[in-house]
Amino acid sequence: MTPPDAANPYGSAPPPPERSSGPQRPRTIDFAFWAGIASPVIGFVLIALSFATINDAELQMVLSQAGAAGQPALDIDQVRALFRVTIAIVVVFCLVLAGLWIMFLIFMRNGRNWARVVITVIGALWFLLSIPTVLGGAAGGIGTALVAVLQMVAVGATIVYAYLAPSNHYLQPR
Repeated sequence: MTPPDAANPYGSAPPPPERSSGPQRPRTIDFAFWAGIASPVIGFVLIALSFATINDAELQMVLSQAGAAGQPALDIDQVRALFRVTIAIVVVFCLVLAGLWIMFLIFMRNGRNWARVVITVIGALWFLLSIPTVLGGAAGGIGTALVAVLQMVAVGATIVYAYLAPSNHYLQPR
Protein backbone atom coordinates (compact mmCIF):
# COMPACT_ATOMS: atom_id res chain seq x y z
CA MET A 1 0.00 0.00 0.00
CA THR A 2 1.38 3.38 -0.96
CA PRO A 3 1.19 6.36 1.35
CA PRO A 4 -1.30 9.10 0.37
CA ASP A 5 1.44 11.63 -0.44
CA ALA A 6 3.32 9.28 -2.80
CA ALA A 7 3.23 9.89 -6.56
CA ASN A 8 0.68 7.87 -8.52
CA PRO A 9 2.62 5.48 -10.80
CA TYR A 10 -0.34 5.17 -13.19
CA GLY A 11 -0.80 8.86 -14.02
CA SER A 12 -4.06 10.73 -13.91
CA ALA A 13 -7.47 9.62 -15.14
CA PRO A 14 -8.35 10.47 -18.73
CA PRO A 15 -10.74 13.40 -19.30
CA PRO A 16 -14.42 12.53 -19.75
CA PRO A 17 -15.49 12.04 -23.38
CA GLU A 18 -17.13 14.89 -25.26
CA ARG A 19 -20.91 14.58 -25.60
CA SER A 20 -21.13 16.21 -28.99
CA SER A 21 -22.98 13.72 -31.20
CA GLY A 22 -24.36 16.42 -33.47
CA PRO A 23 -24.99 20.14 -33.69
CA GLN A 24 -25.93 21.93 -30.51
CA ARG A 25 -29.65 22.60 -30.11
CA PRO A 26 -30.35 26.23 -31.01
CA ARG A 27 -32.42 28.53 -28.84
CA THR A 28 -35.07 28.74 -31.56
CA ILE A 29 -35.87 25.05 -31.00
CA ASP A 30 -36.15 25.69 -27.26
CA PHE A 31 -38.45 28.66 -27.92
CA ALA A 32 -40.58 26.50 -30.24
CA PHE A 33 -40.71 23.79 -27.58
CA TRP A 34 -41.84 26.12 -24.78
CA ALA A 35 -44.35 27.95 -26.99
CA GLY A 36 -45.67 24.51 -27.91
CA ILE A 37 -45.94 23.55 -24.24
CA ALA A 38 -47.88 26.76 -23.59
CA SER A 39 -50.46 25.85 -26.25
CA PRO A 40 -52.20 22.97 -24.42
CA VAL A 41 -51.93 24.81 -21.11
CA ILE A 42 -53.77 27.76 -22.64
CA GLY A 43 -56.16 25.26 -24.25
CA PHE A 44 -57.14 23.87 -20.86
CA VAL A 45 -57.78 27.42 -19.63
CA LEU A 46 -59.96 27.90 -22.71
CA ILE A 47 -61.91 24.73 -21.98
CA ALA A 48 -62.42 25.78 -18.36
CA LEU A 49 -63.65 29.21 -19.44
CA SER A 50 -65.98 27.74 -22.03
CA PHE A 51 -67.60 25.31 -19.62
CA ALA A 52 -67.69 27.78 -16.72
CA THR A 53 -69.70 30.28 -18.73
CA ILE A 54 -72.54 27.86 -19.47
CA ASN A 55 -75.31 28.40 -16.93
CA ASP A 56 -78.69 26.82 -16.15
CA ALA A 57 -80.52 29.25 -18.45
CA GLU A 58 -78.48 28.02 -21.42
CA LEU A 59 -79.01 24.40 -20.38
CA GLN A 60 -82.75 25.09 -20.14
CA MET A 61 -82.66 26.60 -23.64
CA VAL A 62 -80.99 23.43 -24.98
CA LEU A 63 -83.63 21.39 -23.17
CA SER A 64 -86.48 23.35 -24.72
CA GLN A 65 -84.91 23.13 -28.20
CA ALA A 66 -84.56 19.37 -27.82
CA GLY A 67 -88.22 19.12 -26.78
CA ALA A 68 -89.30 21.20 -29.78
CA ALA A 69 -87.31 18.92 -32.09
CA GLY A 70 -89.16 15.86 -30.80
CA GLN A 71 -86.31 14.55 -28.65
CA PRO A 72 -87.20 12.59 -25.51
CA ALA A 73 -88.03 14.84 -22.57
CA LEU A 74 -85.28 15.34 -19.98
CA ASP A 75 -85.39 17.36 -16.81
CA ILE A 76 -82.77 19.95 -15.85
CA ASP A 77 -80.97 17.57 -13.46
CA GLN A 78 -80.50 15.03 -16.24
CA VAL A 79 -79.19 17.74 -18.54
CA ARG A 80 -76.71 18.88 -15.85
CA ALA A 81 -75.52 15.26 -15.42
CA LEU A 82 -75.12 14.90 -19.18
CA PHE A 83 -73.21 18.19 -19.21
CA ARG A 84 -70.80 16.91 -16.51
CA VAL A 85 -70.21 13.70 -18.45
CA THR A 86 -69.52 15.77 -21.56
CA ILE A 87 -66.98 17.86 -19.64
CA ALA A 88 -65.23 14.70 -18.42
CA ILE A 89 -65.07 13.23 -21.92
CA VAL A 90 -63.73 16.48 -23.40
CA VAL A 91 -61.06 16.80 -20.71
CA VAL A 92 -59.86 13.20 -21.17
CA PHE A 93 -59.79 13.63 -24.95
CA CYS A 94 -57.83 16.87 -24.61
CA LEU A 95 -55.37 15.26 -22.18
CA VAL A 96 -54.64 12.55 -24.74
CA LEU A 97 -54.18 15.13 -27.50
CA ALA A 98 -51.97 17.28 -25.27
CA GLY A 99 -49.84 14.25 -24.45
CA LEU A 100 -49.35 13.46 -28.13
CA TRP A 101 -48.58 17.11 -28.91
CA ILE A 102 -45.94 17.21 -26.15
CA MET A 103 -44.48 13.92 -27.35
CA PHE A 104 -44.01 15.38 -30.85
CA LEU A 105 -42.48 18.52 -29.32
CA ILE A 106 -39.96 16.37 -27.45
CA PHE A 107 -39.07 14.49 -30.64
CA MET A 108 -38.60 17.82 -32.44
CA ARG A 109 -36.46 19.14 -29.60
CA ASN A 110 -34.30 16.01 -29.94
CA GLY A 111 -33.65 16.78 -33.61
CA ARG A 112 -36.36 14.84 -35.46
CA ASN A 113 -37.48 16.74 -38.57
CA TRP A 114 -40.51 14.47 -39.09
CA ALA A 115 -41.84 15.65 -35.72
CA ARG A 116 -41.60 19.26 -36.90
CA VAL A 117 -43.69 18.33 -39.94
CA VAL A 118 -46.29 16.64 -37.73
CA ILE A 119 -46.36 19.68 -35.43
CA THR A 120 -46.82 21.94 -38.44
CA VAL A 121 -49.79 19.96 -39.76
CA ILE A 122 -51.44 19.63 -36.35
CA GLY A 123 -50.70 23.28 -35.55
CA ALA A 124 -52.26 24.45 -38.82
CA LEU A 125 -55.40 22.41 -38.12
CA TRP A 126 -55.47 23.68 -34.52
CA PHE A 127 -55.14 27.23 -35.83
CA LEU A 128 -58.02 26.76 -38.30
CA LEU A 129 -60.28 25.12 -35.71
CA SER A 130 -59.67 28.05 -33.34
CA ILE A 131 -60.97 30.64 -35.79
CA PRO A 132 -64.68 30.20 -34.88
CA THR A 133 -63.86 30.69 -31.20
CA VAL A 134 -61.96 33.88 -31.98
CA LEU A 135 -64.80 35.17 -34.14
CA GLY A 136 -67.33 34.57 -31.36
CA GLY A 137 -68.75 31.21 -32.31
CA ALA A 138 -68.26 29.68 -28.87
CA ALA A 139 -69.58 30.24 -25.39
CA GLY A 140 -67.78 32.69 -23.19
CA GLY A 141 -67.78 35.88 -25.20
CA ILE A 142 -64.78 38.18 -25.33
CA GLY A 143 -62.80 36.44 -22.56
CA THR A 144 -62.87 33.11 -24.35
CA ALA A 145 -62.03 34.79 -27.64
CA LEU A 146 -58.98 36.53 -26.13
CA VAL A 147 -57.70 33.27 -24.63
CA ALA A 148 -58.23 31.60 -28.02
CA VAL A 149 -56.17 34.36 -29.68
CA LEU A 150 -53.42 33.78 -27.10
CA GLN A 151 -53.47 30.08 -27.91
CA MET A 152 -53.29 30.81 -31.65
CA VAL A 153 -50.26 33.04 -31.00
CA ALA A 154 -48.57 30.22 -29.05
CA VAL A 155 -49.23 27.69 -31.82
CA GLY A 156 -48.06 30.19 -34.44
CA ALA A 157 -44.89 30.93 -32.47
CA THR A 158 -44.21 27.20 -32.18
CA ILE A 159 -44.36 26.77 -35.94
CA VAL A 160 -42.44 29.96 -36.78
CA TYR A 161 -39.59 29.20 -34.36
CA ALA A 162 -39.43 25.63 -35.68
CA TYR A 163 -38.70 26.94 -39.19
CA LEU A 164 -36.19 29.71 -38.49
CA ALA A 165 -32.71 29.23 -39.99
CA PRO A 166 -31.00 27.85 -36.85
CA SER A 167 -33.86 25.38 -36.43
CA ASN A 168 -33.60 24.32 -40.07
CA HIS A 169 -29.88 23.68 -39.65
CA TYR A 170 -30.45 21.66 -36.46
CA LEU A 171 -33.25 19.56 -37.96
CA GLN A 172 -31.44 18.68 -41.19
CA PRO A 173 -31.04 14.96 -41.77
CA ARG A 174 -27.64 13.75 -40.54
